Amino acid sequence: MKKDLLLLCFCLIATFSYSQNCGAPSTGFTPINDLGLETFNGSTGGLYPGGSNFIPTNHKLAGLQMASQIQCLDTNGKADPINGKIVWLSIGLSNTTLETQQFIPIANSFTGKNPKLSLVDGAVGAMSASYISTPSNINYATYWNTVAMRLKNAGVTANQVEVIWLKEANPAGTVPVKEYYDSLVVQYKRIMHEVKNRFPNVKICYFSSRISARYATSTLNPEPHAYYTGWAIKKVIEDQINGDVQLQFTGATPNSPWMAWGSYMWSDGSNPQKTNPNVFWTCSTDFNTSDGTHPSTIGAIKVANLWLTFLSTDSTSTPWFMGAGCNTSTGKIETNSNKAIKVYPNPSRGDFTIQLHERHIGELKIVIYNSLGEKIFNETRVITSAHQNIQIHLLNLTEGTYFIQLIQGDEQIREKIIISN
Repeated sequence: MKKDLLLLCFCLIATFSYSQNCGAPSTGFTPINDLGLETFNGSTGGLYPGGSNFIPTNHKLAGLQMASQIQCLDTNGKADPINGKIVWLSIGLSNTTLETQQFIPIANSFTGKNPKLSLVDGAVGAMSASYISTPSNINYATYWNTVAMRLKNAGVTANQVEVIWLKEANPAGTVPVKEYYDSLVVQYKRIMHEVKNRFPNVKICYFSSRISARYATSTLNPEPHAYYTGWAIKKVIEDQINGDVQLQFTGATPNSPWMAWGSYMWSDGSNPQKTNPNVFWTCSTDFNTSDGTHPSTIGAIKVANLWLTFLSTDSTSTPWFMGAGCNTSTGKIETNSNKAIKVYPNPSRGDFTIQLHERHIGELKIVIYNSLGEKIFNETRVITSAHQNIQIHLLNLTEGTYFIQLIQGDEQIREKIIISN
C-alpha cells in the first residue's frame, strides 16, 4: 500500500521534475499500421489480424450490429426517445483526460453531432491500468468513484453509458518491456470486465494508443514501453476477434463490450505515419515542455481532431455520433441521411452522383474519407444552380464504406457511399 502511494505521488509530481529531450534520436520502431505483413519480435503488423488495418468482416458486422442497438436511454437504462441520452465516456489516465478536455468542446460544436449524445471525461491523472483494474489496489475505488461523480455532475448515469474510449498505460520505470506488455494485456481484459459490470448497457469500446514517448525524459511511460502499449491493444482486440471467452460481447452473459481500434496515434515522434501522414508529434509544440510525455494544449487538440475525424467517419460510430436525435416511437437514432443530399448509385463502383439541395449554391467543399478516417478526396467546387449534380469518379477503390462530407460555411452534411466492385 505504501509503495502504491509513493508511486502515485511520483506520478503526480513527475511533470515538474523533467524537461523534454527534443534531440532524442529515432526509436527505430515502425508504427504498427505501417508494418503490414512485416513482423516485430515475431508478431505480424497491421492493426488487425493478417497484417491488415481493416476490421475483419465478421467482427465489423458484429460492430455494426452493436452500433445499431445504441439508443437514447433514461437514467434507469430504458429506451426514452424524448428525454433519454447516449453517453460516451473516456477511461484512462492523465494524457487521456488532457485530450478529452479538448475533444469535448470541439465535438460539441461540431454541426453533425447527435444532440442526444453526452460526452463525459472519465479519465483521471495518474490512474494507470494496474490501478483501475485491481480491486485490492488503494487507488481502485478512488478512480471508479471519481468516474461515478463525473457522470452525476454531467446529469447522466452509469445506465446511459453505451460507448467507451479507453486510452490506458502503466508507469514503466525499470519494468522489462515484455513484462510490461504481458501485464497490460491482462489488465485491459480486466478493465473490459469492469466496464461491462459498471455500465450494463455499454455496447462499444474503442482503444487508442499512446502518441509517442520519443522525447520523454521521465520514467512514467517512456519508449519502448509507449510503443508496446499499441501491441498490447492489438493483442486484446485480436483475442476478442478469435473468440476469447474472457471477452464475450454477445449472448446471455456478455463480459465485455465489442472492441476495436479508435485511432492508432503512435508515431516515431515527428516522423509521420505512412498510413496516416497526419499522425506525427513535434517535440517543441505537441508536448508539455516539462516532461515530453504529456501532450501540450496543441498536442491534445491534435488528438481531439483525430478523434473527431474517426467518430464522424467510421461506419461503427456514425450511426450514433452523427444522428439527429432519436425516433419518438422506437427510440432508435434518427439520421440526417438523404434529407439534404442524395447519392446514387449506392452501392457504386466508384462513379457516383451527388444531388444537391438548392441552398448549396456557392462554393462547396467536398471531402471523402475511407473507413479508417483517411482523406481520399478533397475538392472545392462552385455550385451555380439549384439541385445541381456533382459527378465523382474514383477508380480503383477497395470495397467498403466511404463517407462524403460537404462543407459550406458553418454547415456540414455527411452521407455514406458503399463501394462494391
